[in-house]
Amino acid sequence: MLDTCQLPLTGETLQRFRQGLMAVAAAEYEQAIFHFERVLQVRPEFYEAWYEKGLALEGCGDYAEAIASFDQAISKRPKADAACQIWYARGNALQYGLGDYMEAITSYDRVLQIKPDHELGWQNRGNALLYGLNAPEEALACYNRTLQINHENDLAWRNRGNALVELRRFSEAIASYDQALTINPSDEISLQARNLVSEQSGLNDRQPTTNPAWYGVDHGDRTFVEGETHSQITFSAKFSAFDQVPPIPQGQPFLVIEDDWGKREVILEKDSYRIGRDLKSDICLHSQFASRHHAILTKLQQPDGTWVYQIKDGDSNGKPSTNGLLINGQKTLNRELKPEDAIVFGPHVRATFRLASTQFSLQ
Repeated sequence: MLDTCQLPLTGETLQRFRQGLMAVAAAEYEQAIFHFERVLQVRPEFYEAWYEKGLALEGCGDYAEAIASFDQAISKRPKADAACQIWYARGNALQYGLGDYMEAITSYDRVLQIKPDHELGWQNRGNALLYGLNAPEEALACYNRTLQINHENDLAWRNRGNALVELRRFSEAIASYDQALTINPSDEISLQARNLVSEQSGLNDRQPTTNPAWYGVDHGDRTFVEGETHSQITFSAKFSAFDQVPPIPQGQPFLVIEDDWGKREVILEKDSYRIGRDLKSDICLHSQFASRHHAILTKLQQPDGTWVYQIKDGDSNGKPSTNGLLINGQKTLNRELKPEDAIVFGPHVRATFRLASTQFSLQ
């Protein structure tokens, strides 16, 4: 909720607004939207309700509508601190919901105009540059600025390491992962990334550059690997700098997954895939916002003999996922995928369906 220092609502309208906030806290987003809309029928200039409605819409996976609601809130000319928070939420919905990285950066820039030391504004701007636009040099500058504001931000250290990998500055990347693990020794993603960089770059025999507290304590040389998959996985925004990506045949279908691991490509070869947070999934989504068994991807033959992939929400028993599927901005239960279809599983976790256009490695 925005801290406006005052709540200019009374009577039933105030009660409705509070009911909406309680519904959001209970993750009852559709009920929350209902209450906020009733508030706005009476007080359409009340930007707090537009903002809270936007957050509830985002919780439902309706990112385009959420952004429209944030725009309404901004149009009501909120105070600087509130405007900063609304622009930040707008940027996140654009980046992690719709994958519109350029527009997301524009929103983060508005945040930073208002508050130049906004830690998460810099961090998420860096994420859009690195994972969305493949601009590691610019992303690195954002992560450095984030760490100037808060040196203990372990996620910024991890993402800084990812940017350095893309720049082939492997020793510095390892040092950055070491910092992340010093702050958060249970960060399995940084540990896996550090081990992979060490092995691939030939630096695996060296001691950690920063001699972090975590090294050798309950970890040793353990490598963290989440789940197994029979599909070939290629890291693009995170590990493509090693140039060890095998060739992919022309017309080969694949998914570009974006989650807490960054961006990677999963080549589709099997007849069926289980997609979800569960480590035994064929395609594991590394995000707390994905359901354990989020969707099923099935290969189907068409009457003309061609093959397509169909994605269906939920598990093999028909139990739906928590957030559902949002494909090209529309809620759907199942759909035959077409090239460039954007699939959103929840905040910060999405996939794009593509066909390889050449016989060379994907970059």
